[in-house]
Amino acid sequence: MSKSGDNTSIRSRDNTSIRSRDNRSIRSRVNTSIRSQNHDCRKHYELKRYAKLFNCDGCKMTGFGERYTCNPCGRELHKECRHPKSEVSHENFAGSVFKFHNKPFTRLNKKNHKEFSKCCDACGKDICGFNYHCKADNKDLHPCCLKLKKKLEIDGTIFDLKTKVSSKCGKCGKREISRDEKNVLGWSYVSTCKKYHFHVYCITEMVQEAYMKYGDLALENMDLKQLVRNNRNRSGGSTFITTIKLFVKFLLSALLGDPTMMIPNVMVELISRSM
Repeated sequence: MSKSGDNTSIRSRDNTSIRSRDNRSIRSRVNTSIRSQNHDCRKHYELKRYAKLFNCDGCKMTGFGERYTCNPCGRELHKECRHPKSEVSHENFAGSVFKFHNKPFTRLNKKNHKEFSKCCDACGKDICGFNYHCKADNKDLHPCCLKLKKKLEIDGTIFDLKTKVSSKCGKCGKREISRDEKNVLGWSYVSTCKKYHFHVYCITEMVQEAYMKYGDLALENMDLKQLVRNNRNRSGGSTFITTIKLFVKFLLSALLGDPTMMIPNVMVELISRSM
């Protein structure tokens, strides 16, 4: 056989080998994709801890720190969303029984487009995923908002969780939150000394805005200047600053599903630098 023939034969075998490897690689990727799409996440969830934000695939709200992660597909859940309860209650809605729903309520708007029809009665944000709903009283709560305590004691200051308030929020400067046509009052934490009042909605909104803009660096870049400006006329000096720092850190820990208080101190230290 001629050298030319040998080279042709070698090239042919090489091309066949390359095509074979490519085909195996393609089949492998396809099979991996199929396994990722068809697997049961509940069998693959592992509790992991990262000092960064994530978007919960259950309730669709922002989370931080501990989360359950599905290794095959990367799906992430708050601990509350991984282990929901069939029925729950909250002190702020005495007598109301909330049942777990793994899908949000929707409706058709004027343009015949589907939209979310429920808002959380605690934080005032849209319910876009897992939720707890009380049919009898038409009340709705995010899983993480259920963790908000009726009463807090922070550095000697007592905070009460209220549904109706007479004072103005230290963040937005208003008594009620504004949600366009959606009539949601939302909850507020008000101190018994009357120095502090913050909408749960406003603190949640701060996190969402920072997350959209800065991603994983959101907590370090939250804009707390307005929070400080609106409270400059408060008395108390360093005690006032410390109380706000601890309050913001606690509230974010509850809303982001981080019971271990892993939220970076650099975020709350921004308040001190702004005062």
